Amino acid sequence: MGGLKTIATVATVAFVTTGSSLSRANGKEQQKLDGAAFLETFDDGLKGWVKSEVEQYTGVVELANENGEKSLKVPEKARHYGYTKQLSTPFDPRDGFAIQFEAAQTEGLDCGGAYLKYLTEEANTGKEMDGSSPYVLMFGPDKCGSNNKVHVIFKHKSPKDGELEEKHLKDPPKMPSDKAPHMYTLLVNTKEHTYEVKIDGKVEKEGSIFEDFEPPFNPPKMIDDPEDSKPEDWVDEKQIPDPNAKKPDDWDEDAPMEILDEEATKPEGWLDDEPEEIEDPEAEEPEDWDEEEDGEYEAPLVPNPRCEEAPGCGEWEQPMKENPDYKGPWSAPMIDNVLYKGEWAPKQIENPKYYEDPTPFENVGKISAVALEIWTMSDGLTLDNILISKDFDTVDKAAETFDFEAKKEAKEKALKEAEEKAAEEAEKAAEKAEKAEAKKAANAAGFPGKVTDLMYKVVEKIPGKAGEVLTKPVDFMAENVAALYAFLATSLLSILYFIVSPFVKDAKKTAATKKKVGKAKKTDEVQEDDDEEEEEEEEEEDEKPKKKNGRSKK
Repeated sequence: MGGLKTIATVATVAFVTTGSSLSRANGKEQQKLDGAAFLETFDDGLKGWVKSEVEQYTGVVELANENGEKSLKVPEKARHYGYTKQLSTPFDPRDGFAIQFEAAQTEGLDCGGAYLKYLTEEANTGKEMDGSSPYVLMFGPDKCGSNNKVHVIFKHKSPKDGELEEKHLKDPPKMPSDKAPHMYTLLVNTKEHTYEVKIDGKVEKEGSIFEDFEPPFNPPKMIDDPEDSKPEDWVDEKQIPDPNAKKPDDWDEDAPMEILDEEATKPEGWLDDEPEEIEDPEAEEPEDWDEEEDGEYEAPLVPNPRCEEAPGCGEWEQPMKENPDYKGPWSAPMIDNVLYKGEWAPKQIENPKYYEDPTPFENVGKISAVALEIWTMSDGLTLDNILISKDFDTVDKAAETFDFEAKKEAKEKALKEAEEKAAEEAEKAAEKAEKAEAKKAANAAGFPGKVTDLMYKVVEKIPGKAGEVLTKPVDFMAENVAALYAFLATSLLSILYFIVSPFVKDAKKTAATKKKVGKAKKTDEVQEDDDEEEEEEEEEEDEKPKKKNGRSKK
């Protein structure tokens, strides 16, 4: 049942009485299942189910519909689910019965289960249902950690004092832990007092009702006296260390278990200069290998074939051998204990609760309601095609009518394809990661490795999230040499720019200044020429009268 350490899922599902023949809509055809006393296919949805109003039941079930196949689904984990559905007529299991249902853990199973729990006529049902509601039977799978079993638990009433006691199947079979649907079947023959537990139609456990349940349906006639206790002077050690034994003087506890074999010699033909592994001579450089990005290609290592033909390869070392003088820690030999009285056991008394119930299923009660009561740490549980009948053949008819094998095979095929696809993607991812590591290792051998190593050292000194963020581009450059060189080239150009730009600016400024000075100078020269021309013109004007006077004198 799991206890506190096992978060158990108790899944219990109900059935609706419809007489000797129950029908189910499947596509356009109406299927009939003769011999079914109760049948739940969920084709009518969750009709008739009543949610418990007890505070702990916060989970809400859903109606799943996969390819027209409806089922009850538990959609969320870490919740309590509480629902009941009343049967129109109580079912009496005293004449034998068969129970069957399908369950699937569609999201996988970490911790949970899918019990069928059949409530008694005295149980709280509907809005008042809770975990203490008494039941006739719990049947179904449960798995949490290492706990994996298909429970079969009856509550039997003592015909002597009316006390109820749970009877658990000993060594129950394990439940399948995959995501495919599985069919769970319980057959109880009350005339022969035998049972069978089947999974997917295969018998996984069978035996006697009286021998295979704990505690047994019929309690033992004699029991241990609960008030009897072992006397203080009782000796139950059959042998003891010899108190008179002494460690021999020549017993060396410090001697090693193995010593160097001084007589061993190096085998003839030992190849000292041959390595145990060599580069695979048949390996070829991959077509997509880029030495600029991936570095120099190195073939993978394989066992050296020359070593297989020789006694060995590499440096020979002297082997170890067993130390003939090794004795280990000394301990006194064991001798018979003269005070030994045998294994103590409490005395037997008559069991005050002893009874013999030849028809135990007349004292388990009638099933009046079925509850879905779950606390699970796994989501995605689905339940479908749940059946109860007095006729054992009906379970086989149900499996055929509801095409269980075809449905199971189709689901397993889909799951297998999904797993293969996931494995293929994982393999590709692993190859990509391996190639990236190979690139990284190849790059680390030369100049790129030294540069990225320096980058890592710088990034490691940057605290907080900034350091984590900056590590990613360094990882990328460690795997891609081209990116590293592009980064270095960009960085170098940026550095050169910052170094040269002041000089360029000064040169431009000087050139502009010179240009301005030259222009000003040119302007001054032009002004001087204009002044000279003006002076010459003035002189010419002054000389003109003088020339005129001269001609007059003549």
